[in-house]
Amino acid sequence: MEVDICLPTGQLQARTRWGTHESGAAFDRKKCPYLSERAQAFMAQQAFCVIAGRGPHGELDGQLAMEKPGFVEIVDEQSCLLHLNACLRTSLLFQELEQASLAGVASPSALFFICHPTRERLCVHGTAQLLPEKKAPFFWPFKRQNSLCVRFNVQESFFHCSKYVRTQVAGLTAPAPSPADQQWRPQQLLNTDQHSLSEEVRAFLSKQVLCFLCTVNQEGRCAVNHRGGAAGFLLTFPPDRVSSGGMVLLPDYAGNGAFEALGNILETGQATLVVPHYAAQMAVCIAGVAGIFDQTEFPAWLARKYQGAERVIAIAVQRVSVQHGNWSATLACERLRAESLGKVTDPTPVCPV
Repeated sequence: MEVDICLPTGQLQARTRWGTHESGAAFDRKKCPYLSERAQAFMAQQAFCVIAGRGPHGELDGQLAMEKPGFVEIVDEQSCLLHLNACLRTSLLFQELEQASLAGVASPSALFFICHPTRERLCVHGTAQLLPEKKAPFFWPFKRQNSLCVRFNVQESFFHCSKYVRTQVAGLTAPAPSPADQQWRPQQLLNTDQHSLSEEVRAFLSKQVLCFLCTVNQEGRCAVNHRGGAAGFLLTFPPDRVSSGGMVLLPDYAGNGAFEALGNILETGQATLVVPHYAAQMAVCIAGVAGIFDQTEFPAWLARKYQGAERVIAIAVQRVSVQHGNWSATLACERLRAESLGKVTDPTPVCPV
Protein backbone atom coordinates (compact mmCIF):
# COMPACT_ATOMS: atom_id res chain seq x y z
CA MET A 1 0.00 0.00 0.00
CA GLU A 2 1.37 3.36 -1.06
CA VAL A 3 0.89 6.16 1.47
CA ASP A 4 0.69 9.75 0.22
CA ILE A 5 3.19 11.60 2.40
CA CYS A 6 2.11 14.89 0.81
CA LEU A 7 -1.21 14.77 2.64
CA PRO A 8 -1.81 17.21 5.50
CA THR A 9 -0.68 15.65 8.78
CA GLY A 10 -4.18 15.17 10.15
CA GLN A 11 -5.55 13.43 7.06
CA LEU A 12 -2.55 11.13 6.93
CA GLN A 13 -3.01 10.30 10.60
CA ALA A 14 -6.77 9.71 10.18
CA ARG A 15 -6.37 7.43 7.16
CA THR A 16 -3.72 5.43 8.95
CA ARG A 17 -5.80 5.20 12.12
CA TRP A 18 -8.93 3.99 10.30
CA GLY A 19 -7.28 2.15 7.38
CA THR A 20 -8.63 4.15 4.44
CA HIS A 21 -5.53 5.06 2.43
CA GLU A 22 -6.81 3.28 -0.67
CA SER A 23 -10.33 4.76 -0.71
CA GLY A 24 -9.01 8.15 0.36
CA ALA A 25 -6.51 8.20 -2.48
CA ALA A 26 -9.27 7.26 -4.93
CA PHE A 27 -11.29 10.24 -3.77
CA ASP A 28 -8.24 12.54 -3.96
CA ARG A 29 -7.94 11.75 -7.67
CA LYS A 30 -11.34 13.37 -8.24
CA LYS A 31 -10.09 16.75 -7.03
CA CYS A 32 -9.18 19.55 -9.45
CA PRO A 33 -6.76 22.45 -8.84
CA TYR A 34 -9.26 24.68 -10.69
CA LEU A 35 -12.98 25.03 -11.42
CA SER A 36 -14.04 22.44 -13.97
CA GLU A 37 -16.77 23.30 -16.48
CA ARG A 38 -19.18 21.21 -14.43
CA ALA A 39 -18.23 23.09 -11.25
CA GLN A 40 -18.62 26.47 -12.95
CA ALA A 41 -22.07 25.58 -14.29
CA PHE A 42 -23.15 24.21 -10.89
CA MET A 43 -22.01 27.31 -8.96
CA ALA A 44 -23.76 29.64 -11.40
CA GLN A 45 -27.10 27.92 -10.67
CA GLN A 46 -26.90 28.08 -6.87
CA ALA A 47 -28.87 30.46 -4.66
CA PHE A 48 -26.83 30.05 -1.47
CA CYS A 49 -23.56 28.75 -0.07
CA VAL A 50 -21.70 28.20 3.19
CA ILE A 51 -18.46 30.11 3.72
CA ALA A 52 -15.81 29.07 6.24
CA GLY A 53 -12.92 31.22 7.44
CA ARG A 54 -11.18 32.76 10.44
CA GLY A 55 -12.40 35.57 12.65
CA PRO A 56 -10.38 38.59 13.95
CA HIS A 57 -8.80 36.54 16.74
CA GLY A 58 -8.17 33.39 14.74
CA GLU A 59 -11.46 31.76 15.72
CA LEU A 60 -13.08 29.46 13.14
CA ASP A 61 -16.33 30.85 11.76
CA GLY A 62 -18.96 29.61 9.34
CA GLN A 63 -21.45 31.80 7.49
CA LEU A 64 -24.58 30.86 5.55
CA ALA A 65 -24.95 33.26 2.59
CA MET A 66 -28.52 33.28 1.25
CA GLU A 67 -28.73 35.02 -2.13
CA LYS A 68 -30.14 34.33 -5.65
CA PRO A 69 -28.88 32.34 -8.63
CA GLY A 70 -26.20 34.48 -10.27
CA PHE A 71 -24.62 35.71 -7.05
CA VAL A 72 -21.52 33.72 -8.06
CA GLU A 73 -19.84 35.27 -11.06
CA ILE A 74 -17.24 33.03 -12.72
CA VAL A 75 -14.17 35.02 -13.79
CA ASP A 76 -12.13 32.08 -15.04
CA GLU A 77 -11.25 28.55 -13.92
CA GLN A 78 -9.06 29.92 -11.13
CA SER A 79 -11.32 32.59 -9.65
CA CYS A 80 -14.86 33.81 -9.10
CA LEU A 81 -16.65 36.77 -7.55
CA LEU A 82 -19.26 36.44 -4.81
CA HIS A 83 -21.85 39.23 -4.66
CA LEU A 84 -23.23 39.12 -1.13
CA ASN A 85 -25.62 41.02 1.09
CA ALA A 86 -23.93 43.79 3.06
CA CYS A 87 -25.49 42.49 6.31
CA LEU A 88 -22.76 39.80 6.34
CA ARG A 89 -20.19 42.50 7.09
CA THR A 90 -20.89 42.22 10.82
CA SER A 91 -19.96 38.51 11.00
CA LEU A 92 -16.60 37.49 12.50
CA LEU A 93 -15.51 35.98 9.20
CA PHE A 94 -16.12 39.19 7.25
CA GLN A 95 -14.59 41.38 9.94
CA GLU A 96 -11.33 39.48 9.48
CA LEU A 97 -11.73 39.41 5.70
CA GLU A 98 -12.09 43.19 5.67
CA GLN A 99 -9.01 43.71 7.87
CA ALA A 100 -6.90 41.33 5.80
CA SER A 101 -8.05 42.88 2.54
CA LEU A 102 -7.11 46.38 3.75
CA ALA A 103 -3.64 44.97 4.37
CA GLY A 104 -3.59 43.52 0.87
CA VAL A 105 -3.75 39.92 2.12
CA ALA A 106 -6.09 37.17 0.93
CA SER A 107 -7.54 34.98 3.70
CA PRO A 108 -7.75 31.17 3.53
CA SER A 109 -11.38 30.24 3.07
CA ALA A 110 -13.71 27.55 1.79
CA LEU A 111 -17.02 27.54 -0.08
CA PHE A 112 -19.65 24.84 0.00
CA PHE A 113 -22.61 24.54 -2.39
CA ILE A 114 -25.40 21.97 -2.19
CA CYS A 115 -28.43 21.20 -4.37
CA HIS A 116 -30.81 19.05 -2.36
CA PRO A 117 -33.11 18.00 -5.25
CA THR A 118 -30.15 16.46 -7.14
CA ARG A 119 -28.02 15.64 -4.05
CA GLU A 120 -24.99 17.33 -5.63
CA ARG A 121 -22.53 19.09 -3.33
CA LEU A 122 -19.42 21.00 -4.31
CA CYS A 123 -16.48 22.03 -2.13
CA VAL A 124 -14.11 24.82 -3.19
CA HIS A 125 -10.92 25.62 -1.26
CA GLY A 126 -8.81 28.73 -1.73
CA THR A 127 -8.38 32.28 -0.51
CA ALA A 128 -10.82 35.17 -0.33
CA GLN A 129 -10.36 38.92 -0.57
CA LEU A 130 -12.97 41.60 -0.03
CA LEU A 131 -12.87 44.03 -2.95
CA PRO A 132 -13.20 47.78 -2.35
CA GLU A 133 -16.68 48.96 -3.24
CA LYS A 134 -15.42 50.94 -6.21
CA LYS A 135 -14.01 47.76 -7.75
CA ALA A 136 -17.26 45.80 -7.49
CA PRO A 137 -18.42 45.24 -11.09
CA PHE A 138 -21.38 47.32 -12.21
CA PHE A 139 -22.54 44.89 -14.86
CA TRP A 140 -23.71 41.91 -12.84
CA PRO A 141 -27.50 41.54 -13.08
CA PHE A 142 -28.37 41.50 -9.37
CA LYS A 143 -26.06 44.24 -8.13
CA ARG A 144 -27.31 46.11 -5.05
CA GLN A 145 -26.17 49.48 -3.84
CA ASN A 146 -24.89 48.12 -0.53
CA SER A 147 -23.57 44.69 -1.56
CA LEU A 148 -20.22 43.08 -0.74
CA CYS A 149 -18.00 41.80 -3.50
CA VAL A 150 -15.57 39.01 -2.60
CA ARG A 151 -12.93 37.67 -4.96
CA PHE A 152 -12.26 33.98 -4.38
CA ASN A 153 -9.05 32.46 -5.73
CA VAL A 154 -9.43 28.72 -6.27
CA GLN A 155 -6.84 26.22 -5.13
CA GLU A 156 -8.97 23.08 -5.28
CA SER A 157 -12.52 22.00 -6.10
CA PHE A 158 -14.34 18.68 -5.95
CA PHE A 159 -17.81 17.13 -5.82
CA HIS A 160 -18.69 14.97 -2.82
CA CYS A 161 -20.70 11.76 -2.93
CA SER A 162 -24.45 12.15 -2.47
CA LYS A 163 -24.84 9.78 0.48
CA TYR A 164 -26.97 11.06 3.37
CA VAL A 165 -28.20 14.14 1.42
CA ARG A 166 -31.93 14.69 1.82
CA THR A 167 -33.98 15.90 -1.14
CA GLN A 168 -36.93 17.00 0.97
CA VAL A 169 -35.87 19.75 3.39
CA ALA A 170 -38.63 21.58 5.24
CA GLY A 171 -38.78 25.26 4.36
CA LEU A 172 -36.25 24.86 1.54
CA THR A 173 -37.48 22.25 -0.95
CA ALA A 174 -40.58 21.10 0.92
CA PRO A 175 -43.41 22.84 2.80
CA ALA A 176 -42.57 24.02 6.29
CA PRO A 177 -44.25 22.18 9.16
CA SER A 178 -46.54 23.97 11.59
CA PRO A 179 -44.54 25.69 14.36
CA ALA A 180 -47.24 24.88 16.91
CA ASP A 181 -45.29 21.99 18.46
CA GLN A 182 -41.92 23.76 18.55
CA GLN A 183 -40.22 23.90 21.94
CA TRP A 184 -38.16 26.87 20.83
CA ARG A 185 -39.06 30.33 19.53
CA PRO A 186 -37.04 32.29 16.94
CA GLN A 187 -37.14 35.51 18.95
CA GLN A 188 -35.79 33.80 22.04
CA LEU A 189 -32.98 32.25 20.02
CA LEU A 190 -31.91 35.70 18.87
CA ASN A 191 -31.31 36.65 22.50
CA THR A 192 -29.37 33.52 23.37
CA ASP A 193 -26.24 33.37 25.55
CA GLN A 194 -23.17 33.83 23.37
CA HIS A 195 -20.92 31.42 25.25
CA SER A 196 -23.01 28.39 26.18
CA LEU A 197 -25.94 26.21 25.16
CA SER A 198 -29.23 27.51 26.52
CA GLU A 199 -32.24 25.22 26.88
CA GLU A 200 -33.75 27.07 23.92
CA VAL A 201 -30.75 26.29 21.71
CA ARG A 202 -30.70 22.66 22.86
CA ALA A 203 -34.39 22.33 21.99
CA PHE A 204 -33.67 23.85 18.56
CA LEU A 205 -30.77 21.49 17.85
CA SER A 206 -32.73 18.42 18.90
CA LYS A 207 -35.21 18.94 16.04
CA GLN A 208 -32.79 19.63 13.17
CA VAL A 209 -31.93 17.16 10.40
CA LEU A 210 -28.83 18.70 8.82
CA CYS A 211 -25.86 20.90 9.56
CA PHE A 212 -22.63 22.13 7.97
CA LEU A 213 -19.38 21.19 9.70
CA CYS A 214 -16.58 23.76 9.31
CA THR A 215 -13.00 22.80 10.17
CA VAL A 216 -9.48 24.15 9.69
CA ASN A 217 -5.98 22.65 9.61
CA GLN A 218 -2.70 23.93 11.05
CA GLU A 219 -1.93 25.87 7.87
CA GLY A 220 -5.22 27.75 8.13
CA ARG A 221 -6.85 25.87 5.25
CA CYS A 222 -10.61 25.68 5.86
CA ALA A 223 -13.17 23.08 4.84
CA VAL A 224 -16.95 22.70 4.95
CA ASN A 225 -18.77 19.35 5.01
CA HIS A 226 -22.46 18.48 5.02
CA ARG A 227 -23.82 16.26 7.78
CA GLY A 228 -27.37 14.94 8.05
CA GLY A 229 -29.57 12.58 9.98
CA ALA A 230 -32.97 12.05 11.53
CA ALA A 231 -34.10 14.63 14.08
CA GLY A 232 -32.02 14.04 17.19
CA PHE A 233 -28.78 13.22 15.40
CA LEU A 234 -27.27 16.27 17.11
CA LEU A 235 -27.07 15.29 20.77
CA THR A 236 -26.52 18.07 23.32
CA PHE A 237 -25.55 18.32 26.99
CA PRO A 238 -26.00 21.38 29.23
CA PRO A 239 -23.07 23.34 30.67
CA ASP A 240 -21.29 21.61 33.54
CA ARG A 241 -17.87 21.49 35.23
CA VAL A 242 -16.40 19.47 32.36
CA SER A 243 -17.62 21.81 29.64
CA SER A 244 -18.69 25.25 30.84
CA GLY A 245 -20.42 25.96 27.53
CA GLY A 246 -22.12 22.59 27.13
CA MET A 247 -21.41 19.82 24.65
CA VAL A 248 -22.66 18.80 21.18
CA LEU A 249 -22.16 15.30 19.76
CA LEU A 250 -22.23 14.61 16.01
CA PRO A 251 -22.12 11.01 14.69
CA ASP A 252 -19.71 10.11 11.89
CA TYR A 253 -20.62 7.29 9.52
CA ALA A 254 -18.67 5.45 6.82
CA GLY A 255 -17.87 7.71 3.87
CA ASN A 256 -15.21 8.13 1.22
CA GLY A 257 -12.30 7.64 3.61
CA ALA A 258 -10.69 10.96 2.75
CA PHE A 259 -11.19 12.28 6.30
CA GLU A 260 -10.73 15.95 5.46
CA ALA A 261 -12.86 17.19 8.36
CA LEU A 262 -11.63 14.61 10.87
CA GLY A 263 -8.03 15.19 9.80
CA ASN A 264 -8.43 18.91 10.40
CA ILE A 265 -9.90 18.24 13.86
CA LEU A 266 -6.96 15.97 14.70
CA GLU A 267 -4.61 18.84 13.77
CA THR A 268 -6.27 21.83 15.41
CA GLY A 269 -9.10 20.57 17.64
CA GLN A 270 -11.44 23.23 16.23
CA ALA A 271 -14.91 22.84 14.74
CA THR A 272 -17.89 25.04 13.99
CA LEU A 273 -21.40 23.87 13.16
CA VAL A 274 -23.81 25.96 11.09
CA VAL A 275 -27.30 24.55 11.71
CA PRO A 276 -29.98 26.11 9.50
CA HIS A 277 -33.73 26.28 9.95
CA TYR A 278 -34.88 27.54 6.58
CA ALA A 279 -38.54 28.03 7.46
CA ALA A 280 -37.56 30.37 10.33
CA GLN A 281 -34.94 32.02 8.09
CA MET A 282 -32.18 31.59 10.65
CA ALA A 283 -29.19 29.41 11.49
CA VAL A 284 -27.52 28.66 14.81
CA CYS A 285 -23.72 28.67 14.75
CA ILE A 286 -21.92 26.55 17.39
CA ALA A 287 -18.12 26.81 17.76
CA GLY A 288 -15.73 25.14 20.15
CA VAL A 289 -13.01 22.63 20.91
CA ALA A 290 -13.52 19.34 19.08
CA GLY A 291 -12.38 15.78 19.70
CA ILE A 292 -13.06 12.40 18.05
CA PHE A 293 -14.09 9.20 19.78
CA ASP A 294 -14.05 5.74 18.19
CA GLN A 295 -16.95 3.33 18.30
CA THR A 296 -15.01 1.18 20.77
CA GLU A 297 -15.03 4.12 23.21
CA PHE A 298 -18.84 4.60 23.12
CA PRO A 299 -20.73 3.87 26.33
CA ALA A 300 -23.59 1.43 25.79
CA TRP A 301 -26.30 4.11 25.70
CA LEU A 302 -24.46 6.06 23.00
CA ALA A 303 -23.87 2.92 20.91
CA ARG A 304 -27.63 2.33 20.98
CA LYS A 305 -28.35 5.95 20.08
CA TYR A 306 -25.85 6.08 17.21
CA GLN A 307 -26.21 2.61 15.72
CA GLY A 308 -23.92 2.24 12.72
CA ALA A 309 -21.77 5.26 13.57
CA GLU A 310 -18.03 4.57 13.40
CA ARG A 311 -17.01 7.65 15.34
CA VAL A 312 -18.44 10.61 17.21
CA ILE A 313 -17.28 14.22 17.00
CA ALA A 314 -17.63 15.94 20.38
CA ILE A 315 -17.63 19.76 20.48
CA ALA A 316 -17.12 21.54 23.80
CA VAL A 317 -19.03 24.76 23.13
CA GLN A 318 -17.25 28.10 23.42
CA ARG A 319 -19.40 30.36 21.23
CA VAL A 320 -23.04 30.40 20.14
CA SER A 321 -24.44 32.87 17.64
CA VAL A 322 -27.52 33.17 15.45
CA GLN A 323 -27.55 34.18 11.79
CA HIS A 324 -30.79 35.50 10.37
CA GLY A 325 -32.22 37.72 7.67
CA ASN A 326 -34.77 37.89 4.90
CA TRP A 327 -34.17 34.67 2.98
CA SER A 328 -37.49 34.74 1.12
CA ALA A 329 -35.95 35.20 -2.35
CA THR A 330 -33.48 32.35 -1.82
CA LEU A 331 -36.14 29.97 -0.52
CA ALA A 332 -38.49 30.82 -3.38
CA CYS A 333 -35.73 30.03 -5.89
CA GLU A 334 -34.95 26.71 -4.21
CA ARG A 335 -38.60 25.64 -4.07
CA LEU A 336 -39.10 26.59 -7.72
CA ARG A 337 -36.05 24.57 -8.73
CA ALA A 338 -37.24 21.56 -6.71
CA GLU A 339 -40.60 21.74 -8.48
CA SER A 340 -38.97 22.06 -11.91
CA LEU A 341 -36.89 18.95 -11.28
CA GLY A 342 -40.00 16.98 -10.39
CA LYS A 343 -41.09 15.31 -7.21
CA VAL A 344 -38.06 13.58 -5.69
CA THR A 345 -38.14 10.94 -2.98
CA ASP A 346 -35.38 9.97 -0.57
CA PRO A 347 -34.25 6.44 -1.53
CA THR A 348 -30.83 7.04 0.02
CA PRO A 349 -31.18 6.65 3.80
CA VAL A 350 -30.05 9.38 6.13
CA CYS A 351 -27.82 8.56 9.07
CA PRO A 352 -29.84 6.39 11.46
CA VAL A 353 -30.31 7.49 15.06
